[in-house]
Amino acid sequence: MSEKPLRLVKATLVPKILSALPTLFVLSMMAGGWFIVHRINEEGQASHEPASETSSPNNSDMLTLPSGKVEAARFEVVPADSRLIQHVHNVPGRIRYDDAKHVDVKAPMDGILSDMLVTPGEQVKSGQLLAILRSAEIGQARAEILKRQQQCEIAKQLLERDTTLAKNLMILSSMLDEGRAIESIEAAFSDLALGSYRQEILSTYSKMRLSAELLARIEPLANSGSVAGRVLRERQSERQVSETAFRTARDQATFAANQSKLKAEAELAEADRQLNLAWQAVDNLLGYKGDRQRVSLGDEDSLSRLEIRAPISGSIESRGFAGNERVMRGDSLIVLANTDSLYVAASIRENDWSAVSLQSGTKLSVSVPALNDRVFEASVRYVGREVQSETNSIPVVATISNEEGLLRPGMFVRVTIPIGAPRQALSVKSESVIRHDNQQFVFVDLTGGSFKRVDISTGQASEEWIEVTKGLTAGQPVVTHGAFLLKSELLLKGE
Repeated sequence: MSEKPLRLVKATLVPKILSALPTLFVLSMMAGGWFIVHRINEEGQASHEPASETSSPNNSDMLTLPSGKVEAARFEVVPADSRLIQHVHNVPGRIRYDDAKHVDVKAPMDGILSDMLVTPGEQVKSGQLLAILRSAEIGQARAEILKRQQQCEIAKQLLERDTTLAKNLMILSSMLDEGRAIESIEAAFSDLALGSYRQEILSTYSKMRLSAELLARIEPLANSGSVAGRVLRERQSERQVSETAFRTARDQATFAANQSKLKAEAELAEADRQLNLAWQAVDNLLGYKGDRQRVSLGDEDSLSRLEIRAPISGSIESRGFAGNERVMRGDSLIVLANTDSLYVAASIRENDWSAVSLQSGTKLSVSVPALNDRVFEASVRYVGREVQSETNSIPVVATISNEEGLLRPGMFVRVTIPIGAPRQALSVKSESVIRHDNQQFVFVDLTGGSFKRVDISTGQASEEWIEVTKGLTAGQPVVTHGAFLLKSELLLKGE
């Protein structure tokens, strides 16, 4: 290459190199800085490796709290142990009225509600007067009762008379059998009733005695020949005829008296039946059996007055009408309920049917969220047989006491239903089990303010205990109260 082109290349290249020197200087400084930082990080990591090698591999699961914090937390510890545990399910439910203690008092007939004596929320006793209804229909029914009562009274009087006549005839018959004189018999029965039987019997008895006396007088004369035999036979015939007439009259009187007595008894029985039917007609109108002794039928006002009384003790839940309103048969006047005991209604899901063995009287736990999750005890009343098509479940109804009056129909509750039979299993308190990042664990108390997180696997759970299938052994002290606080401290330590 000649000198002229070489000088030309140098003149062109040197300015370019000089212009690039600042950029190269900056890049070299950046590279040097990165190298220094990288070396510092490597030395720092190397300086920490011996410390990690000497520490415990489970140091992240350990937690030590100062004594002041331990005292303030007031930790409670319950050892893991084998306990009788029964699996339960919590299902939603509702408080509702006890059907037998929830009564809708309806108008038994058309009429005017002349007076309403109670207001909603008022407590009433069984038999207390609630309202007064006036109705012509009940008046007619009660008028029929009056009619039947009069017929019964007449029938009773007739029976009493016929019974007296039959009794007096028996006394008369005994005196006639003794052959007493007609004067003494009439004197004895001067104040005793014999009815028409007196004349029929005593007249024939008198004729019989007279014919007997005449026969007795003529017989000696006929024997001596002073009187013809024909006369004697006539007297004997008269004696027989009079005796026959007397016995016939006596038998007919006795039969007639007994028949009259039986007829009077039948008529009284029929009158009683008709009276009872009249009372039943009134009871049907009322819708319940009224107190027949307390009903006043003395005047027209009482006849049409219908008193509506409380069938049970309880509170007035609602009132449908005010005073002086016209009501129709079947109208709801008052809803009365006794809430001393209520029902809890829940449902058992299809997948639990095979495991549920609820019998009448089985105890259930009922938690009420509206009362700060207060727990009440209920007793199973019945388990339904029909499957509810909407939920594919069967209903469970339990009785719950409400003596404190805290529960109200319609309240939402959670019902704990036992599933399967109880069995022995290693278990801990339900509040001891903490869940975080899809893992379950508990805290074991190591004493001296130290606690250790232990991951566990759980099985069935009851209302109070949870079965531990893996991670614990019997006797390990597990924190119950304060476990959530330890979880928070452990998370803070990790951060």
